[in-house]
Amino acid sequence: MFACLLSSAIVFSAELEPYQSESSYNFALPDLNGKTHTLADYKGKVVLINFWASWCTPCILEMPGMQRLANSLSDDNFELLTLNTTDSPRRIQATLKRLKLDLIVLRDQDSTTFRTWNGQVLPTSYLFDYNGQVRYRVVGPMEWDDADVVLKIKQLIQAAPSSP
Repeated sequence: MFACLLSSAIVFSAELEPYQSESSYNFALPDLNGKTHTLADYKGKVVLINFWASWCTPCILEMPGMQRLANSLSDDNFELLTLNTTDSPRRIQATLKRLKLDLIVLRDQDSTTFRTWNGQVLPTSYLFDYNGQVRYRVVGPMEWDDADVVLKIKQLIQAAPSSP
């Protein structure tokens, strides 16, 4: 099993830390409508993957900031995918509705992807460049629409080659 950071004193203490791994990252997971998504589907975009669960308070607290980040980068070459690790579709929908979120949620129902990616703490996030290489990892919750975080993400977006 994995842990969820629970102390309110550390709610937004995580940072966007550079991360390099020899591991190959991918997944094939359904969204709430049953459509399967893979990381390869998003090659050419900067992608933020966030693992979460509805019972994880820090996960829930950071999600409005993720929504604001996604909204602010909606015209850019950026995609935010949230991977729910345990909840039923009904519970996921209720959480999104309660928080007024419009995020893509993929179902990692048995946490296989989370474990394969060596996840141990919720929330955990990975930021991939346009080539599908993980560039940053965040263990724990953070304020996703913080100016420094947005700047780092925009730098990754600007590093992508222009479309022909």
